[in-house]
Amino acid sequence: IEESGGEDREGRDEISLLAEELIQLTVKGSKVVPNSKPTLICTVWTEKLYNPESFRAQMKSIWKTKKKFEIQRVGQNLFLIVFELEEDLESIMEGRHWLFHKSIILFNRLSQEVERDQIRLNSSPVWIKIDSYLPEFDKKDLMHAIGVTFGGSSNLKLAILTVGSESIWMFKNHYA
Repeated sequence: IEESGGEDREGRDEISLLAEELIQLTVKGSKVVPNSKPTLICTVWTEKLYNPESFRAQMKSIWKTKKKFEIQRVGQNLFLIVFELEEDLESIMEGRHWLFHKSIILFNRLSQEVERDQIRLNSSPVWIKIDSYLPEFDKKDLMHAIGVTFGGSSNLKLAILTVGSESIWMFKNHYA
């Protein structure tokens, strides 16, 4: 029995490495294609490493949907969430903001195929609750101050809820 020489083994290693590089290039340039069912694309807004299986398990345990949904990993920190019912997708979108390990999850509806490098998941609606009603402040000034603090006031919306004698101001804004 002859042993293969070192040169032969090095050649196979180079071919193997080349194949891995091609796969990585293909993934970088590939498209994310939505399912025919209602689909969200999402990312966890974090720089920390996390286990994608843990993400799947937590979302499946906390989201209350009428029918099952599937979470597919389509890239590093990029997931497709495929729902059986449009109603379930809507309830998840309306229930935002969702957290995973204290990091916000950013969503967009995916309705057409998109190149991975064109995916932009960088904003989400957020409610800010202020417990006491402060009549001495002008609403516009307060909205401007909060908007500037949280990334721009152009999309800031104000709702004042009155519960008994207490008023609660809630601001909804998109941040990036």
